Amino acid sequence: PFEGPSPQPSARAALADLAEREGSVIVQPGNSLWRIARRHYGAGTRYTTIYGANQDQIRDPDRIYPGQVFALPKAVQ
Repeated sequence: PFEGPSPQPSARAALADLAEREGSVIVQPGNSLWRIARRHYGAGTRYTTIYGANQDQIRDPDRIYPGQVFALPKAVQ
């Protein structure tokens, strides 16, 4: 079946930027806490920071869902 053209790389980057603003992130399909932490903090091992700040929404850190909005605490150096 015919599928429309996929978004251009620049369009995907713009969508990613929209998903991560104001100290929060909207979970997108294919995201994991590890990937979000690697993108935001530069190290996937910092996923525990995101998990700790959002324990009220995350029952299992291996199971997050598109559309969830997580707080991203400021990185502590």
